Amino acid sequence: MYQTINDKIAITVNDWLSAGLSYHQFRMDRQRNGLSIVSRGIDGNTYIDVKSIRRRDRMEKIEAKFGKVDEPKLASHYISIDGNALDFFRGYRYGDDNDMKLPDNTITQYTNEASILNALREKYREHEIVRKRLNKKPVKKEWWAYCVGYAQEVMSDYPNGLPVTARKFEQKYKDFFAEGYQTLIRGHFGNKNTEKINDEAKEWLTARYASMINRCTVMQLFEEYNALAKIEGWKELRSEKAIDLFLNRPEVKPLWYGSRYGELTAKEKYTRINKTIMPSMRDSLWYGDGTKLNFFYLDENGNIKTCNVYEVIDVYSECLLGYHVSDTEDFEAQYHAYKMAMRFSGYKPYEIRFDNQGGHKKLVSGQFFRSLSNIAINTQPYNGKSKTIESLFGRFQQQVMHRHWCFTGQNITSKKQESKANREFLLSNKNNLQNLEQTIRLYEGCRKEWNEGMHPKTGIKRIEMYRKSENPKSKKIELRDMIYMFGVINPEPIKYRSNGITMTLKRQKYSYEVQTVEGLPDYDFLRKNVDRKFHIGYDPEDMTSVSLYERTHKDDYRFVTIAQKYIETHRNIQEQDSFDTFFLKYNDSMNKTLRIDMQQKTEDILEKHGEHPSQHGLNMPRIAGISKKSRATVGSVQKKESELVPVGIEGYDEADIYNRV
Repeated sequence: MYQTINDKIAITVNDWLSAGLSYHQFRMDRQRNGLSIVSRGIDGNTYIDVKSIRRRDRMEKIEAKFGKVDEPKLASHYISIDGNALDFFRGYRYGDDNDMKLPDNTITQYTNEASILNALREKYREHEIVRKRLNKKPVKKEWWAYCVGYAQEVMSDYPNGLPVTARKFEQKYKDFFAEGYQTLIRGHFGNKNTEKINDEAKEWLTARYASMINRCTVMQLFEEYNALAKIEGWKELRSEKAIDLFLNRPEVKPLWYGSRYGELTAKEKYTRINKTIMPSMRDSLWYGDGTKLNFFYLDENGNIKTCNVYEVIDVYSECLLGYHVSDTEDFEAQYHAYKMAMRFSGYKPYEIRFDNQGGHKKLVSGQFFRSLSNIAINTQPYNGKSKTIESLFGRFQQQVMHRHWCFTGQNITSKKQESKANREFLLSNKNNLQNLEQTIRLYEGCRKEWNEGMHPKTGIKRIEMYRKSENPKSKKIELRDMIYMFGVINPEPIKYRSNGITMTLKRQKYSYEVQTVEGLPDYDFLRKNVDRKFHIGYDPEDMTSVSLYERTHKDDYRFVTIAQKYIETHRNIQEQDSFDTFFLKYNDSMNKTLRIDMQQKTEDILEKHGEHPSQHGLNMPRIAGISKKSRATVGSVQKKESELVPVGIEGYDEADIYNRV
């Protein structure tokens, strides 16, 4: 028959079967058609939400058996079955070994009694409201008589054993809302809670059981309680069961659970978990996290070792994008893993999530994540259920890595025997373990196997899902982006001088200069930027080129240009090659050109504003070491060209020199 459980119309699995449906159909609807469970039970007493039955053929059989859902055959009085009471009585155990369960008909009776009492409390609240509006006090005597009659009236639909006298009903009602579900359990089922515990004793019991200074069992607490009861004037208890029942009440348990088992354990049990929908496209969300590599290897001293791996994944496809193996989860591991992921992807992620461990704080402070994605969020610490990457690691270990005999097993919390390493076999084959380099290659093979494997929800290869998906808000990565994202920006600005810009890193000096697309010094940039300060962005893996930035008023970095390694030539003639010979002449010519150009521009400004020496009968000093012919040539060229053009170099093949550079 239809019943109302937690405000939902429900039938049991037994009802389902009695309507001519099979258990196989029940299981298939649970897996495929969204059949919802209101309350779980055993022996066919699991309750199904009728509204979640989507198959019309199923519903027709149920309605043929029990009538239309819109007009369910409920009791004459609307009573909502208390789902918490149902769970409590199903889980109740008694007996000397605390291993006996209540009979099914008794569970139904006790659940009905709890539900009837709840319904009566709601009716009493309505009764009070009406009486207050009429300025009349509630008539308690008449009320308890009404309750007795009500319980008897609904007996046919809700079998119960509630008292049939007003005085006893009043006492049962008050005990129920003061003590909880256990007050409905009769004495022959082990309920000794008729032995009353006063409020002061309840507080003491809760505090004593929660204490970590001197932990105690329920039996020890029972003995301590009775000893203290003689002093405090409390009523002594005949059994520890009363204490056990009190401590395990739903409203009492949270008061000691966290202190006794740890706050994080209590958090997992009592806090609500978000149910989220996963991304529908690639690069919408990346996760980064570190874990054990889960392979044993032999170090250079012949010792069995393990190390860490930092992985970056795409949540949509479960594709492993980038990784780095190291002894610890630090700045370097995270940096290289994200760099590999970015090269693999070719696109920026819209959002990345990471924990707040290891080197992440350094990456955050260095604007790394801000340059990598639109949004960067650190996951809540100690909240493993919210981290998709941890679930993925677990499946990766179970499905791929565990097949290799050097597998370390999963984390220490794993209870399955299959998830543990065979230590005896490992020790017997210690000398056959691979070194770290070979182990990393083995891990790379596992990653490839995972990416080539089928996604559990789509049945499509993970790598194929990733490659074929498109994200309209994901930006394609250019060379400049890679330099900005993965270049470490020197916090102190450095002056650009006539010999370029020089930085010192780990006691080694690196000199750079801005060059043209042909790979020759950019003299125009040199003329305009000597003594200007720049922040240098560099890639620790590749120091052949750096990027130059200026700090903006918003405390951000503005990209200016890229600088290459400073061009050097041999000083002694013996070791000079054709390029050295050319470049020395070229540089001398360009320097002269630069001097002439600067002098010419200065004279033009002076003449324009009537400050040229010749306008006052005086001579402008000549540029030392430069002939009138060279100066005249530069002047005529500069009027036609915007760039500095070398003069005075003869006998070289320009194309050949560019190729040499």
